[in-house]
Amino acid sequence: MTVIAFRPRPSRGVLRPPHGDGIAITGTFRSPRGRSGTMTGSLRLQRLVIVPRGAFVTGVFTGELREPDGTLVGVDSRRASAPADLVSFDGGLRPVVRPLQLDLMGIAIDVHSFAIEPWLAFPRGDSRTGRTTRRARSGRSRIEPV
Repeated sequence: MTVIAFRPRPSRGVLRPPHGDGIAITGTFRSPRGRSGTMTGSLRLQRLVIVPRGAFVTGVFTGELREPDGTLVGVDSRRASAPADLVSFDGGLRPVVRPLQLDLMGIAIDVHSFAIEPWLAFPRGDSRTGRTTRRARSGRSRIEPV
């Protein structure tokens, strides 16, 4: 029997909200029975990308689809990117994802707009290489010539 050993994922600190597994999202869809169903789910944020065309959020969208009477239609997840606006608040920026259409289980879901907490979108200490940056602990740090 072949056994494949997977390396454990490196811990980068706490990047998830303490109350759950991602950012809460909601939406509506046309159910297979012809009624209007609801979707509740989450976004597991991978990254926020800022390019000249605007800001985009990439991650895994997971949703639980239910009929109006509460009957479960299904649960599915999909990796996707969505456009976002950077809205200023309290001297900082908060990404607000625009309404989007997401395909789960072959059903088009209209996901409502939602905000992302800044500490999730702009984590401190992480660089592009995944290494954490260190800051000087005192003001006595100095640069010495070579």
